[in-house]
Amino acid sequence: MSRPARTLLTSLCLTAIFSAPTLAGPEWTVDDVVLQERAAAWTFSPDGSQAVWTLSKVVKVEKEERRIANLWRSDLDQGTNHQLTRAIESVSNPSFSPGGKLVAFTSDREIPGHLVEKKDPKKILPQIWILPIGGGEAYPVGPLDRPVLAFDWIDDETLLVAMEEQKTVWSQEREKAKDTTQVVDDEANQPPVRLYRLPLDGKPRRLTDNADWIDQLAVSPDGRWAVVNAQQMLSPFFDQKIPPRTRLVDLADGSAREILPGREVQPDGAVWIPDSSGFYFTNEYTTHPKYRNATVSELWHYDLATDRPEKLELDWGPGVGGTVLATPRGALAILHEGVYVRAARVTADSGRSDLEGEHVRHISNWAVSPEGTRLVYETSTSTRTPQWYSARLDGNRIAEPEQLTQLNAGYDAKATGQTEVLTWTGALDEEVEGLLHYPLGWKESDGPQPLVLVIHGGPAGVDRDRWTSRWASPIILWRQRGAFVLQVNYHGSSGYGLEWVESIAENYYEYEIPDILEGVRTLLDRGLVDSERMASSGWSNGGILTAELITRDTRFKAAIVGAADVEWISDWANVDFGAAFDNYYFGGPPWEIPEIYIEKSPFFRLTEVTTPTLIHTGTEDRNVPPHQSWSLFRALQYLERAPARLLLYPGEAHGLRKIAHQRRKVEEDLAWFDRHLFSRDPAPSPEIPETSPLAHLLARRESPRDQGFLGLRQGEILVPETVEIDGLRVGRFEVTHAQWLAFDSAHTIPADRANFPVTGIDFDSARAYVAWLAEQTGHPYRLPSREEAEKLAEKAGSGGNTLDHWMGISLNPEETAQLLVSLGRRAGADPILLRAVGSSSGPYPETSAGKGAFDLDGNAAEWATGGNGKGLAVGPSADRPADPAGSEPAAPAYIGLRVVLDSQ
Repeated sequence: MSRPARTLLTSLCLTAIFSAPTLAGPEWTVDDVVLQERAAAWTFSPDGSQAVWTLSKVVKVEKEERRIANLWRSDLDQGTNHQLTRAIESVSNPSFSPGGKLVAFTSDREIPGHLVEKKDPKKILPQIWILPIGGGEAYPVGPLDRPVLAFDWIDDETLLVAMEEQKTVWSQEREKAKDTTQVVDDEANQPPVRLYRLPLDGKPRRLTDNADWIDQLAVSPDGRWAVVNAQQMLSPFFDQKIPPRTRLVDLADGSAREILPGREVQPDGAVWIPDSSGFYFTNEYTTHPKYRNATVSELWHYDLATDRPEKLELDWGPGVGGTVLATPRGALAILHEGVYVRAARVTADSGRSDLEGEHVRHISNWAVSPEGTRLVYETSTSTRTPQWYSARLDGNRIAEPEQLTQLNAGYDAKATGQTEVLTWTGALDEEVEGLLHYPLGWKESDGPQPLVLVIHGGPAGVDRDRWTSRWASPIILWRQRGAFVLQVNYHGSSGYGLEWVESIAENYYEYEIPDILEGVRTLLDRGLVDSERMASSGWSNGGILTAELITRDTRFKAAIVGAADVEWISDWANVDFGAAFDNYYFGGPPWEIPEIYIEKSPFFRLTEVTTPTLIHTGTEDRNVPPHQSWSLFRALQYLERAPARLLLYPGEAHGLRKIAHQRRKVEEDLAWFDRHLFSRDPAPSPEIPETSPLAHLLARRESPRDQGFLGLRQGEILVPETVEIDGLRVGRFEVTHAQWLAFDSAHTIPADRANFPVTGIDFDSARAYVAWLAEQTGHPYRLPSREEAEKLAEKAGSGGNTLDHWMGISLNPEETAQLLVSLGRRAGADPILLRAVGSSSGPYPETSAGKGAFDLDGNAAEWATGGNGKGLAVGPSADRPADPAGSEPAAPAYIGLRVVLDSQ
């Protein structure tokens, strides 16, 4: 088979803090992998001047970490971002009204004044909310008594929504009887999903009377038509017997007619052309007459006037590999190109013309303005973390890109290392492509290092040159431990054309495993990898291939198998798409070819396994049911040839959603490979609670030091260490005497107080220090604003070094004044109540020991810049109570400073 020629990519991004070659920089942590900020769901205003989007972060809600998405707006002309919602429930699917004055979104937030059954507060259904873009509170439409499955705007006052029809009387009676019995595929009693017109100030009005289940809709920009996709079965993916139907609905009267009938073309993701003349969609093409498991995505156009669909000529075998956009000048499509992508414009007249620009090979998602002249897009590489950009679309050039987001600012100072795109000869003597991630800080003189295989799922997935460290595959953490990481786009992967993706039909395992092992051999031949320290990991199909791999090759010293099949006979009926998947990849159902199902099942070869295996599964997984993981675990446990450990995640489906489960999964992976691959086998010890004094002590001890002095050395300068808190990068500690000495050579450090906060300095001196530090390091240091400092102090709470700490009780203002007189409090007095930085209380946030900042709740008050540019001391100090109300401010001898480091 022929594919575009590949070039060797070796991109180095060994970024250390301050770019100092002798400084390793801060380490990557489990939190970096699990708590990543993400921007998504970008959509333009009608005039193209604004975009709304969602920013998701992990926050604590009722003592549980949850990923919450809030709505943001970007003013693209000014390049500024503004947060629009601040809820503890997520929002999704933002959409501008046709006039651009309103934004609709879905959320399960509580509706003011709407009573919810106290016994079941989770009965709040996802609702549509409306937010005036010019200002004002969001308000719900309805409320509705059924969840909204999809929606779009018809006009400025009306939405089109897809909702289930009212439940049958029979179903309502079962609910009253508290009967929770589930009937599988009970089509007679499952309400159809229909279209409703929903005015913003009224109740929904049924528009269609279809008897099936609508799962996609898109309204034409002029509000006259909707194209909908409707499933004909409750389990359409199990055997793919009946394809969905696509209809064009007249929104004036609800009349509908089927378009594109038959099995060959099944539209997905319709996007209307701005003039409402038609829409673009993708179609998954395959040579198989029935099953759409291994496909290439084609681009089609439907013309409303002629009622005629037309496939657009891409002249590109790998097909569409990302979001399709509609513009007045044709469709914009992200195309597959192996480990890269290709951004292109496609028209019926001119065919495909590739876009040019700085990021065109690494765009993972995008949106376009209605007039087609402005883009926003997400880009990353395997060594550059994701950010969103705004750019002009000048013909076929993406011009003047400007970064819009500052996601995960804490990553900036951390090394991301080196990656290489490799090719080798695999199964069928065909070229296989993969990504090799080097150990962080790798040098040629290091010699052979451990290898971790990270195998993608699918099987029709693909590994691209983009940032992929996440809970399922914490690549950056393996590399930090000194391992090479290899990702292989084996036969059956997307991105290389139809012949490649279809090649493993009825050849499952037979090409993928040789592809992977030949990649390993290539690294061994180059002398990069230690054959005695190799491991494999994967989730879903990656776990399936890992389970197979360890039955064929005993060289692997450790394996992590997530949500994986090992026995295919029971898989056929227990998976939501079991018949379609197994019939396609194995050649038929198990009663017709039982010998094939047995031959393909690693379960019957587990007697050969000696690899220590860690197993993960969600208890509600319908893609790979948990009994498969039980079978793997029990067999290995029974055979006693390989250590095995099984983790069950209650309530989780095929992917882990709870943050606690994601964190646990990564921590277990690290511990397993530490023991069995990296030979790090620490003596068992009780887990140290993150908020305990011992955890705080260890966090302080692990902070960077130079000859015993806290801080980071840059040249001759001892620089304060910074950490990120709520998007603000601040000093972990107050500036110390030792750090101040680099600025003021005449400064005298009191005996044994080098790591105490420097105090007794005025505001002008504090400003001079941060200005000097910025000049010396080339990084934008400053003092915090009053608002920033007060917010940090407020959130840190109490418990630090204050008068309450010294007295053991709280004092009223009169008693405080009397005590301070007796202590001889005066300007320039010896600050005997101060302690070494970080010694009196734990870091904020408390739940991230070692990752927060110390002494925000006491020790020295800290200089901040007020709105008028003048200085003021903010926060508790050792010479005043934890509650400063009514007491005088800290004495000069108890006022110090903490630095802020802005993003560059």
